Amino acid sequence: MNKKRIKELQRLIIEFERPYPNNDLILSYSDFLLKRDYLIYYQFNPKVFYFLVKLADDTWDTGKRISRLSLLQNIKQYYKSAKQNNNKGPKNIDIKPKLSLQTRILLFSLFKKTFEQKLHIVPKQLEEARIICNYTLIDIELTSIEENWLCSNFHISNIILNRVLRYPKKSELISNWAKTNFHKDNLRTRRAELISWLIDQDSKFVVNQQTLVDDFEYLNKSDLQAIQDYDNEIDANKVIEMEFAEYLPKKIEFNFFDGEYDEEVIDLTVPELNLSRRHYGTPKDNTKEYPISIPDFDKMRDYFYANLHTHQKVTMIWAIAYSRINNKKKYALLKRYYCNETYKSLFKVSKRIRNIELLKWLLKQQ
Repeated sequence: MNKKRIKELQRLIIEFERPYPNNDLILSYSDFLLKRDYLIYYQFNPKVFYFLVKLADDTWDTGKRISRLSLLQNIKQYYKSAKQNNNKGPKNIDIKPKLSLQTRILLFSLFKKTFEQKLHIVPKQLEEARIICNYTLIDIELTSIEENWLCSNFHISNIILNRVLRYPKKSELISNWAKTNFHKDNLRTRRAELISWLIDQDSKFVVNQQTLVDDFEYLNKSDLQAIQDYDNEIDANKVIEMEFAEYLPKKIEFNFFDGEYDEEVIDLTVPELNLSRRHYGTPKDNTKEYPISIPDFDKMRDYFYANLHTHQKVTMIWAIAYSRINNKKKYALLKRYYCNETYKSLFKVSKRIRNIELLKWLLKQQ
């Protein structure tokens, strides 16, 4: 018996036939091991998906020797194949499969466990596990229990924060959270998304310019501090290298140009430099070398204040786009922020939310 040939033949047959699986295709971990190499070639059966997710959730905090990451990877692949292959809409848009509330709650439970029960998975696999669980929750509606957990834990990870800010339906709970945390420093880079939740409650809301100024100055202060910290670490490394060279770990580097190994070099950890994301013009400072581009803060400040009114309009345009109000209301609101300087933003938003009326209106303005 040639097991390798049997496996590849079975896989190809299932791939070509694309059968609709029985509900009980995977009920145990042994079933999963038998079917995991072929699962993505089956048509999407919500019941099979439910049992697969339930299996991963039920076995997560047990002492059984199982591959939790493999379960999560197959959950993602099966779900992704359903969106890409089985459910193309009339305009070639991926339509997510309809999942029962039970399934959605179990998907969230797995997401939650990657943060609260992370000891059950190998540390090297933890980040991938969180990314997978995050993927399965995109555009998924939950209950107020899950919404509350997300809001209470947004500070733990950007992945959790994204699931709060990009939650797909209106939620009084999240809108109230946004109102409470509107001026928190660690949320200043997400201003438009925060505003969107206030617009859900009050479509007349307009962010004031002072809030945008406070955001701008806070980000400048934060970035300047990050650059200073980076410079200090580099200087400290130089001092350490000079004074303690003989005691430090070394590595030999291969020179591809000479085809020879260079002399041993001291192996010191290189610091990282991470700066804030900006959504407006950021002139670059090229007077000093850094691993990433850094802003010319003086020029950026001049540009920002000279274009503050436009920045306010652009921020509102994206906030309206992110909001969960219907397209008819978005159309009425977005028109108010049109000018020559905001055309590109309005064009991108029209395309993103597929608002034909706004596109036609923009055409008339040209």
